[in-house]
Amino acid sequence: MNIIVALRRKWIEAVHSRNLYNILDCYHKNHTFKGTLSKKVTYNKDGLRGYFEHLLEMKPNVTFIKSELKKIGDMYFDSGTYVFTFPSSKQLDANYQFVYKMEGKEPKIVSHFSSSISK
Repeated sequence: MNIIVALRRKWIEAVHSRNLYNILDCYHKNHTFKGTLSKKVTYNKDGLRGYFEHLLEMKPNVTFIKSELKKIGDMYFDSGTYVFTFPSSKQLDANYQFVYKMEGKEPKIVSHFSSSISK
């Protein structure tokens, strides 16, 4: 499971460094994605790119608060909560689920769903 934790770390570092290429590289070519700030699901790199271009303009940092990682067959499920913080001092708490699948020797995110937590 260390390889999955390493991919999550890569995703976090890419968000913090505003590295769109590294974020997109974390996702499988046939992914499903619904971001915290979006009302629609995307199924392609263009939709993913558009979402993260918008998010990165807001200069977020993300912190994983709670996480549970499970392996079922050849899939890994990572569910929990994370918090986005922004320079404006705005904070957005969200539930998330990443589903990972090995692509060769490297895991990729095949599904990522996130929704904000009402306070």
